[in-house]
Amino acid sequence: MTALTLWLMAGAILLLAFGILLWQNAQLHQRQDATSAFVDQQIRSMASQQTSTDDVEQNAVLQPRIESNILRRFLLRAGIIPTPIFYAFLVLPGIVLTLLAAMFGGILSVIGTVFLYVTLIYFRLWLKAMRRHQKMVRQLPAFLDTMVRLTIVGNSLESAFQATVLSSEAPLRDLLDRANRLVQAGMDLEHALMQQARLFHVIELELIAAVIGVALRFGGRADMVLERMAAFMRDREYAQNELIALSAETRLSAWILGFLPIGLGVFMIIFNNKMFVTMLDDPIGKNMLIGAAVLEIIGAYWLYRLAKSV
Repeated sequence: MTALTLWLMAGAILLLAFGILLWQNAQLHQRQDATSAFVDQQIRSMASQQTSTDDVEQNAVLQPRIESNILRRFLLRAGIIPTPIFYAFLVLPGIVLTLLAAMFGGILSVIGTVFLYVTLIYFRLWLKAMRRHQKMVRQLPAFLDTMVRLTIVGNSLESAFQATVLSSEAPLRDLLDRANRLVQAGMDLEHALMQQARLFHVIELELIAAVIGVALRFGGRADMVLERMAAFMRDREYAQNELIALSAETRLSAWILGFLPIGLGVFMIIFNNKMFVTMLDDPIGKNMLIGAAVLEIIGAYWLYRLAKSV
């Protein structure tokens, strides 16, 4: 058994151990959720004579702390509930592809396959989280309009918010439900919205929370401010869509120029790694690879800044 075979077996074992660790982490969180639900059920059965507000408070206090883990926060923004089945479908294809790369390639093929698979999985989840975030932002003006109408007819900001949550749609409904549970548990509406806005990275909702906080402390015509904010968000969305349409060619060129060399390099490493092994054995080839990697990093960074600026 050669040293290369031992390295490949060690890599496969590490991937398998990582998958088992993710599986155990998901099972641990499931047990914690089940325990919280059981305790919540027992408390509600013992306090059946209390008001419905007290029951909601207990629900909010005992809800699982999803935001305590970076991976779970990222999956929450993507709208994914992590389960053992999700982790299995996430890890098993990577293990299969890595074993295939080990059988038909070399150690560089294994490294390239793992890098490519992890990159594609992260890009897929990031794209899903970005689309979910954009949809939330597009739903905010309609949410503000409904809240303003309820405030004009005489409702307070808290009651108008709670009534508007019931008429909202996903994915904004998920964020508002979490904030509403915190409010019913005793937290101020401003702080609840601020916490969820930072968790979901919705900057617009932070501004709304600040306006609501000022109105609750000092009074004033919060309905007029919220109405103007809704109109401003619509104008901003229209201008942003127009800018995206005008700069689509530039941004697409930047993404292609940034990722095409990386994709070709990873493809060559996976399917023809002998060329890279030969270059690594030669001092000049090694220096050329290092220089190419540095130039690619610098170029990808500036192209990313170019794509983000437009």
